[in-house]
Amino acid sequence: MSLKAIVAAFYKEVAQLIKHYKLKKENTPFEIFKNDEIIVIISGIGKINSAIATTYLLSNYDIDFCINFGIAGSSKFKVGEIFLINKINKNLYPDILYTHPFKESEIICSDKIITNGDFKLVDMESEGFFKAATKFLPLENIFIIKIVSDNLICFRPDDNFINNLISPHLQNITTFIDNLEKKEKFRFNETYLKDLITTYHLSKSQKEILKNKIIYLTLNNIPLPKIEFEPINKKQNFQKIVDIFEASLESSS
Repeated sequence: MSLKAIVAAFYKEVAQLIKHYKLKKENTPFEIFKNDEIIVIISGIGKINSAIATTYLLSNYDIDFCINFGIAGSSKFKVGEIFLINKINKNLYPDILYTHPFKESEIICSDKIITNGDFKLVDMESEGFFKAATKFLPLENIFIIKIVSDNLICFRPDDNFINNLISPHLQNITTFIDNLEKKEKFRFNETYLKDLITTYHLSKSQKEILKNKIIYLTLNNIPLPKIEFEPINKKQNFQKIVDIFEASLESSS
C-alpha cells in the first residue's frame, strides 16, 4: 500500500480531507495528520515554508506520491474552478502521466500577494513545493491541485468560504488520490518528440511545451498529428508545430 502525502499552506484548506480520511494528529515539529495511507502536513504561507515542510515530510516518511493542494487567485477563471497544474512559472513542468478529472492550467508562484495583473492562476507555495519534491520523487508522482478562491482580491477567507469552495470537488479529489497507485501510466511517445526536437532544432523550453501537448492529446485519445514541413528557423518551426497541434485538437472536438 502506497503512502500519499498532501502539503497545504493552511489547515482550513485540508480540513475536509483530514475528516474524510479520519487522520490523526502526529506529535512532530510540524502540524501533521496521518493514517496508514494518507499524510497531511501544514506548511504555512510562502515558497520557503512549503519547501521546508515538503522536505521534512519526504525525508522522514516513505512517501510514494506527493500533492500540493490549496487555493489560488486568478484573473482568468471563475471562483470555485479546480485545476491540475501543468506548468509553474516559466520553466517548471510536472509530468502529468495519469488520467484525471480536472482541467489543466499553468500557475505563477509569487513571493508576495498579487492583487492585479493578467494571470491564469497565482499562488505563493507551488514553486517551493515542486522544487523540493523533485529531489525525492519522480516527476510523474508529484501533483499540484488548486481551486480558485478569488479574482486577485486580497482577503482572508473564513472556514465556511473554503468549505464551500472544496465541497463540490471533494469526491473527485479523493477518488483521484485513492486511485493513484491503481492508475496505469500511458506510454509516452519519446521517439515522436525526439524526432521533432532533432528535425526542427527545438529548445529545452519548446520541448517541454510540446511534451505537455503530446501528453494531453494522448490522454484524450487524439492521434498525434503528422508533422512534415521544411525547417525554417527555430521560432517559426515551433510556432508551426504548435499550430498543427491546435488544429488536431480543434478537429477532434
